Amino acid sequence: MSAHHPRRTALRLAAVAAPATLLLTGCLSGQGHVGLHASGHFTAGQKFPTAQITWCGDAPPAQIDLVSDDHSWRLTATEEFTGGEVEVDLSAPGEAWEITDGDGRAAYRVVPASPETEYTLGVSTETVEAGDEPSHDVADLAFTTGALAAEDGVYASDGDEGRMVSAEEFPPEC
Repeated sequence: MSAHHPRRTALRLAAVAAPATLLLTGCLSGQGHVGLHASGHFTAGQKFPTAQITWCGDAPPAQIDLVSDDHSWRLTATEEFTGGEVEVDLSAPGEAWEITDGDGRAAYRVVPASPETEYTLGVSTETVEAGDEPSHDVADLAFTTGALAAEDGVYASDGDEGRMVSAEEFPPEC
């Protein structure tokens, strides 16, 4: 298991135990939650999902890191979000986010290498320069787009392990 992917085993166990639209969720205690929407349709494995991000404090997400062993992207907010919740289409995040690659160069396309490639999604309230380690103080989550395409429901982080919950139960209380 890579150091970038601490929840790989829990995700695989939940994917096997799940019934078929997957919303994966992750949380760092007291900070926030992230959920990844998918249709449960095989085409969901060919693109990154929409992320629903909620935060419990006053600081909204400022940076999203999407990292695999071979590639990484960074989405940096161009505006300050309010209201405690924001949705971001990770494949086409729109004008509210600036996209760069792991070296800090502008990127215009965010596409998974394959449905089996494992990614870690990390959400931070502060931005850091390319090459610096982000805090991911809102939430982080390991996933594959293949798992998103295969399941329906919500994979919720519960401490170091995950569990399946219904979409109505997301996001959990702060």
